Amino acid sequence: MDHNNRIATERFFEFMNQTPFFSWAGLKIIDAHNGEATIALEVQDHHRGGGGTEAINGGIVAYMFDGLLGMAIASKWGSDIIGQVTVSLNIEYLRMIQASTMVMGKGRVVQLTKTLAFAEGEVYDEKQVLCAKCTGIYKVFRSNA
Repeated sequence: MDHNNRIATERFFEFMNQTPFFSWAGLKIIDAHNGEATIALEVQDHHRGGGGTEAINGGIVAYMFDGLLGMAIASKWGSDIIGQVTVSLNIEYLRMIQASTMVMGKGRVVQLTKTLAFAEGEVYDEKQVLCAKCTGIYKVFRSNA
């Protein structure tokens, strides 16, 4: 990636990280390129309460997956894709997420068609143990459609 593209990408991440969708939840885009994304959740007290425990609540994990997979898809946008919306998320919670400061997610685009994007991802605890998996389908909007 050349210097100008890197600067533009960093500015885009900075802009997105300040949007209410990401900042409200404590999500931070670490990287998003070529259909792959990495997002961190900075753990806060209001994220806790999974099953009456101190674990990260499943609703927060679902929110994180929506941002993670959505960002992976957004990183594939060309000049013709102007937006996207979530159609479905299928989440498998493998274990409670016990974390004191940070949870990481990695996502990728599996397929991008004319009208739909299919993506998958994982969320890991602070010890990099896999805690949840997700697949998602998103409707993409193209300027020429």
